[in-house]
Amino acid sequence: MSGVWLIPTDAQKPVDARRKSGVSENQLSPFDELYKIEDEKLTITQVCDLLSISQATAKNWIRLGKLKKDSDSETFDKAYIETLMTEIKSGKDGRLKSRRNKKNVSGKALYKDYIKSEGNREIVEGILSSCKQITEEELRVILACFAIQLYQQSCGVTVLEDALFQNQAQISNHNVFNDLLADLLGNIDMSKFDLTNIQSALEYKIQFVPLEDTLGFVYISLRDLSHRKQTGAYYTPAKTVNTLIGNLQKCIDLENKTVCDPCCGTGNFLIGLVGNGANVNNLYGQDMDEISILIARINMFLLDNSITKERLYSQFVCDNTLSNTFSHKFSVVLGNPPWGYDYSKEEITYLTSNYITAKCKGMESYDLFVEKGLAMLEENGYLAYVLPEAILSVTSHRKARELIVNSTAFKFICYLGNAFSGVQCPAIILGIQNGHKGQTKHCRIELGNGEFIINSNREIDASLFSFNMNDEEYDCLRVISSVKNAKYLANNAKFALGIVTGNNKEYIKDAKSEGLEIILKGSDVYRYAMKDTHNYIHFAPENFQQVAPTEIYRAKEKLLYRFISEVPVFTYDNKQTLSLNSCNILIPQIEGMDIKYVLAILNSSITAYFISKKYNSVKLLRSHIESLPIPMVSAEKQRGIIQKVEHIMNSNENIVGLYAELDNEIMALYSLSDKQRETIRTALSGKNLFLLE
Repeated sequence: MSGVWLIPTDAQKPVDARRKSGVSENQLSPFDELYKIEDEKLTITQVCDLLSISQATAKNWIRLGKLKKDSDSETFDKAYIETLMTEIKSGKDGRLKSRRNKKNVSGKALYKDYIKSEGNREIVEGILSSCKQITEEELRVILACFAIQLYQQSCGVTVLEDALFQNQAQISNHNVFNDLLADLLGNIDMSKFDLTNIQSALEYKIQFVPLEDTLGFVYISLRDLSHRKQTGAYYTPAKTVNTLIGNLQKCIDLENKTVCDPCCGTGNFLIGLVGNGANVNNLYGQDMDEISILIARINMFLLDNSITKERLYSQFVCDNTLSNTFSHKFSVVLGNPPWGYDYSKEEITYLTSNYITAKCKGMESYDLFVEKGLAMLEENGYLAYVLPEAILSVTSHRKARELIVNSTAFKFICYLGNAFSGVQCPAIILGIQNGHKGQTKHCRIELGNGEFIINSNREIDASLFSFNMNDEEYDCLRVISSVKNAKYLANNAKFALGIVTGNNKEYIKDAKSEGLEIILKGSDVYRYAMKDTHNYIHFAPENFQQVAPTEIYRAKEKLLYRFISEVPVFTYDNKQTLSLNSCNILIPQIEGMDIKYVLAILNSSITAYFISKKYNSVKLLRSHIESLPIPMVSAEKQRGIIQKVEHIMNSNENIVGLYAELDNEIMALYSLSDKQRETIRTALSGKNLFLLE
């Protein structure tokens, strides 16, 4: 919802690689977990853990015959589950692949947007193709070799790389660098270490590129993709780092300010800060991932090799920020906090006792880091985080919004869209200043390719943060929201999802035959019309994964609408037509308000503007529709609008012109001035009208 996956409480969830969870880098595969189970009969909980599915999904599969219980109707045969896992792993059974099940992704991947150097990208691609598996120890050796190469290039010194393989303590003439290398290698005895598997990797010569996190790029690219996705370890692209720091610089001079990244990873934000005038001695970083911190220290040393060992070890630490962090306050706290970390029972107990944002249902790690980051700031200090856009509107993040609006001023917000490769979750950069109360004046907004400044304070509360509109657009939204004699569909309508079959390939046919009827997809629905479709189904609710009550589908009159669309798209149905879950159902029940009048309002530019500016989502949720004010007008006024609706529905000529005429009449119902109407049309220009001509 709103670009965020809603994960069942009993589902296996990802954790963040920047936090230790007691799982080693060489963690067990699902098959290892299976073989550890001694019993030949498995419980549904064990099966769900092995397949990485929720119990709700398992029960659906059982009902649909996709998952079979043993003869006792309670347990599952171990050999049967092993066979199923093998088929899923091989791709013979594609059910988890189609569900985008992350645990079953294997191999390694390259974060091409993390650095700009084409040469270094090619080197890592070469390593990925030549080394099928890399252990943690082998990865540490590769990183150590590349660290030596970067040190030589950045400092203009000569280092004998053979000294590393001879297990010599004095690799270079700089004791701090030698200590950093020793920490990275840990207990590895290089004189006895088998280099066979990574020999080809060690032949590459990495290139030093000033102000790029080259070592971090190698590290995150060579870690096993399956582990990375299970741990939620997605790293911030260089473009996003630069955007955050660039906006921060417009608010504060970073040169002599103390800055902390409380979840710094390998230090790409810290590197970016140095490139923009910050002093290495004023930077601090913390992370739960040991190798990340070891790399961050090396990165800081390469930026300034005069930095002392004491500073490196006291200012860049491996620890849990939420429970144990630096004692002093900072001028700036910034970074990309973990998203979706799955806390243990012990952690939850601690967090609920110490964090306001931990007390709400569905505790979210980035909310906790917002709260912690604010607590780490000095008076008038700045917090700048990369966060999911959901923090602005989703109900479960209300506590975080309350903290923000009650104690900070908004300084900049950048709407990034899907900023992370392979992650379908719109992101933002949120910049706020500590010690203020919800001030929005002078806040800078970056949206797409444009930007603007909010010139006056806006009424804002924790229920929703809407910033994707300039002052003129905000004024239009205010006028729409305050229309007189408004009625709402909340508590005055029936809503329902279309049918979820559980297997469209099995149930949806492309040819009409006896017992089959038309079923609509979202893409078949246009404003005031339905496209001819060749999708047919036998309506057997007992076979489907999810269905609404039959009387909803068979209602005398109903509205159908696209669940996903850049603008709201509704049509009228009085033929009891079925629909799939991409096409949802609304039956208005506002006394004295005709269904076709409601249809005209929902298909108008007013509604498209209201929902896009208030919620900024391509998913049309029930809560969005319910919040729209609908003017209550006379029956005579409604009849005039209904006549225009029916004219559009029954005409094949100049539909666009008819729609524009009707749209202008609806704008008049909301008492919008000519200038405000033009503002709305401009904001919606270029968007599809979804009129079927």
